[in-house]
Amino acid sequence: MVSLMRRGGHFCGASIINERWLLTAGHCVCNGLNKFFHTTQIQGVIGLHSISQYLNGNSAEQSVAINFKTIIPHPNYECSNVKNDIALLQLDTPLAFTDRVKPICVSAENPHTEYEDQLAIVSGWGWTNESQAEGHRADILKKVVVKIWNNKICEKSYKIYGRPSSLISETQLCAGFKNGGADSCWADSGGPLVMKDQILIGVVSTGIGCARPGLPGIYTRVGKYVNWIESVLRKNNT
Repeated sequence: MVSLMRRGGHFCGASIINERWLLTAGHCVCNGLNKFFHTTQIQGVIGLHSISQYLNGNSAEQSVAINFKTIIPHPNYECSNVKNDIALLQLDTPLAFTDRVKPICVSAENPHTEYEDQLAIVSGWGWTNESQAEGHRADILKKVVVKIWNNKICEKSYKIYGRPSSLISETQLCAGFKNGGADSCWADSGGPLVMKDQILIGVVSTGIGCARPGLPGIYTRVGKYVNWIESVLRKNNT
């Protein structure tokens, strides 16, 4: 789990997939002008637990800042659209893995039914409530258990409780509970949705609000992008 920071503040999450690459959401590498960030505009922090301790230079917070060599959003991703909301970040120097810094295994292509109704964990330093009056940005890394939905049921629920025009594509998956109460939220974007067997199956992408009934979080379905991920890694393996 990695914190992506800009101007000293956390804004997105990412996952370590090997010693040179992170996986995040496409919209996490977009600025406010719908342009992609330059590598010098963002930084990662690995081994992070408490953001405030890290920023205050607490020696007990064994976190390390990392810089990026390249930012590679999916070729069909556009900043103004949630389709293909996935991106890769190449580090300028390889990571040294420790007990606190390890890679995650990535889901290979599987039928949708494999994960339906199973539980997964989403984590991040995002908001604790969609209302800024009630919630706050998390200082320490949080996690929550969510249930994976059938895509068609999710789309139907979004049409009823959200927008009539809502569409859930095969490159997305939904996770949450019918009655709400558990979800990713603002600034959790790009972070991992992980099965109990430690397989990364989703990247926090979009949704309506946070933890609302009938509106589970929407994630990029990582298994649909394994071929793209592998092709990028092969082309840039130096």
